[in-house]
Amino acid sequence: MNKFGTIKSKLLTKLTESYANENKAEIKDILTTIKENKDFKEMYLFYEEIENKYIEDKETAKLYVEGVIGILKQQMEDLTTFCTSLNKMINVETINENEIYSSLDVLIENDKLSNIEKKVIAKKKLVEHLTTKKEIKESKDSTLIPNENLLNAVLTNNFNVLYSNTLSEQQKEELKNILSLSHEDVLTKTTELKESIINQVSTLISESNETDLSTKLKKVKDEVNEMFPSKLNYYRLTELKNGLN
Repeated sequence: MNKFGTIKSKLLTKLTESYANENKAEIKDILTTIKENKDFKEMYLFYEEIENKYIEDKETAKLYVEGVIGILKQQMEDLTTFCTSLNKMINVETINENEIYSSLDVLIENDKLSNIEKKVIAKKKLVEHLTTKKEIKESKDSTLIPNENLLNAVLTNNFNVLYSNTLSEQQKEELKNILSLSHEDVLTKTTELKESIINQVSTLISESNETDLSTKLKKVKDEVNEMFPSKLNYYRLTELKNGLN
């Protein structure tokens, strides 16, 4: 079965790689494929929305999770053929797991005696996630470039515009080099770079006498702490590091 959350994550990776390799034909094929499928867009937007969704009451959160399961199953059944085709097109093997997506994907699976425990755990994780308040970061106030902006750009057919306006030729070359790194190198380099940036930002905070600057630096520090190891995040961190130097 093609898991929607996995395909959603693969899509970002593939489009980033295609752009860095200047494979415009590949980007065009993917964009043409996804922009015309309304069900795919709706499913994608739901997965994105639930990441920041907050429900104060636990019982309401439980009812919400139970309520969306049937809808998601039906939606995925309608998308099975499309997702199979898209999965072959993007052909990405390694991605970083998103725990919320994984939990949703588990709930979409057909009910079996062998996956009852997995489904119970997935429901509990989603309820815990929904009942936890999130700090919603506005992209305009963010020092980093949010991953989701890329997929949003894809769905509005502005992927090329976004990157043409965002990356210089030097930055595109840096991105190509990063995309050639092995998974092990990405893990090591991202961890080292995060530690370096956090130490540098902490020093700046301690030396700053400006309240507004300290607040912004603390937000940067929190955002860096939350970033998981990936090629795109490593690129974002190098850009931040260059900006701090």
